[in-house]
Amino acid sequence: MYISEMIDLTNSIKTQFNIIASGTGTGKTYFIANNIHQQLEGVHNSEILFVASRSLIVDQQSKNDAITKFNKRDSEIIDFWNGKRDRSLRLHNQGIQIMTYDKIIDIITKKNYAEEETLKNIKVIVFDECHTLFSDKFINDMESLKVWIRDTLYKGNKLILGMTATPNILYWGAEQWGVKLNLLNKEPLFKYKAKQLTCTTFDSIPYLVTTKLEGRTMIMCYSYSDCKKLKEQIPDSFIMISQRNDDFTEEMEQVRQYIVSNETVPEYYLGDDGKKHKLNVLITTSTMREGINLRESGGIKNIVCCFSDELHITQFAGRARYDLDNLVVADTYIRIDNTNQNSYLAKCRRSYKDFMEMKDNMTWFMSIANLIYHPVHSVVRYAITQQEEKFIEYINKRWLVPKDVENIEEYRIYKEEDKKEIVKMAIQTKLIKAYPSEFTFFKVYNIMKNGLGYAIEDRRSTILNKQTRYKLIVDFDFSKIDLEYVNSLKWNTKVK
Repeated sequence: MYISEMIDLTNSIKTQFNIIASGTGTGKTYFIANNIHQQLEGVHNSEILFVASRSLIVDQQSKNDAITKFNKRDSEIIDFWNGKRDRSLRLHNQGIQIMTYDKIIDIITKKNYAEEETLKNIKVIVFDECHTLFSDKFINDMESLKVWIRDTLYKGNKLILGMTATPNILYWGAEQWGVKLNLLNKEPLFKYKAKQLTCTTFDSIPYLVTTKLEGRTMIMCYSYSDCKKLKEQIPDSFIMISQRNDDFTEEMEQVRQYIVSNETVPEYYLGDDGKKHKLNVLITTSTMREGINLRESGGIKNIVCCFSDELHITQFAGRARYDLDNLVVADTYIRIDNTNQNSYLAKCRRSYKDFMEMKDNMTWFMSIANLIYHPVHSVVRYAITQQEEKFIEYINKRWLVPKDVENIEEYRIYKEEDKKEIVKMAIQTKLIKAYPSEFTFFKVYNIMKNGLGYAIEDRRSTILNKQTRYKLIVDFDFSKIDLEYVNSLKWNTKVK
């Protein structure tokens, strides 16, 4: 089913913000470009504004013959919109004008005339990804646009539509905004889902991507600095950031244009060394949360989102116009949460933490359940912390028998002082949620063998003229780590 089969604009209300709620691949843009005129008699292309959240969307959607990319230097069309001149033949023959949010903000704040009404001749405004009104704080003067929208709705002389897969953030902010919302389709429409949901932490991403996930992967980080941290640990990876960022490079522009033109991530990129490099993992900021379409032939099978709120997860996963193999949500420390604990993002992250710690097994999951094929009990929780990494690093350096070592004497674990040293490290790294007195070598041994991917042999040998039993750590396989087991001990839940 497509959204054009569900939307009847006779149900729209000019004094309310009308919402079309549906996911990617459901034909929202096609509806605006091809079907909206059939439901709005007497409305010309030049009287419709299409506002998009990313320049990527503008570049991609303006390839449609029915849509024209807005030129901010085109004073003729702005004068027509503001009622200073009649529609010219050139404007008559153009498609629906598409622009980004910053450009409509520029018009309503800087392109006004004393004797004319701003955007007087516009009859319909469509805000694509309308959650941007509340989610994208980096867009300057967004509050001015929200005030203008509210005042326009009070007049009731234009039809305002908002399209989004995540309308909940609008309901979250509508009361303070002072605007009534009108949901045109009572049940949001979603077409594609993920076969498996995995919940993890930011620190676990490199291990998860390199050992667990098959196929190509796309990761959305909170910041450019986070992107760089992951790139250092993930081979064959490439970073994509906003064009407005001072660190945006020519290599990024080439990859960006390839994605826009081909609707897939290139398999290789040309580095600043002039050589081709494999691109298996694309690491990006929220610049690619919207605005691109990915086709299945490109091989992106996994989406990793370092935001734990419904909005970012839904929008980023929605870049794929097909079912994903894996959707991964990674809890990420964000400093601003400490000073803005009542924000939408902060509340969502707290809900996610409760889910990860099994304090509330449904609330957070239900916010994205429509993106997943399986029920909540099939979610994989996979979370290596820096503390656990520290314990694994200690064991591997001190006690894991190297492959080429013949003399294993120094790796045999039988002395009480050695066992105490291992237990001490387990206490320091908080491997179990328990009091220090409850830690025993036997408990730590079981965690290592059953949860941390270690192969441990129980042997006997004559040591100092005495038959002695000892443990020998002969192998470590990261792919066999069972962090559901480890985390269940940490979170005081029963494990068989």
